[in-house]
Amino acid sequence: MKLIENPIRLNASLHKMLPYTMRYLFGQHNGTVKTFRLYTLGSVHVHYVEGFNKTDVILTQETRQIKQAEIDFIVDKLFTPEQKAQLKIDDEAKATVEASAKRKLPFKDIVIIELANA
Repeated sequence: MKLIENPIRLNASLHKMLPYTMRYLFGQHNGTVKTFRLYTLGSVHVHYVEGFNKTDVILTQETRQIKQAEIDFIVDKLFTPEQKAQLKIDDEAKATVEASAKRKLPFKDIVIIELANA
């Protein structure tokens, strides 16, 4: 497995890329986001969103469920051992985001990993 960082266009908007997910994580406004990085791990899209209060990693897969081995690999690459102890995986995120969207998401699976910033 290889985690590859993709370049981001200057006019890219998180609310356009992941509208309902960003609304679920950060509310209506994008003002709390400091850094955004986009990675791919094969066919899994990895959105690294660092805010002032928390850091979220959003994994999306369009055709199949995301495997636990892929989640573990991404966590190992993006977080330090101290941060790994504080991570929380939001298991109900997909259902909550779909409910707020009032329709099925264009992803087969979505996983949100949260880290509260100190």
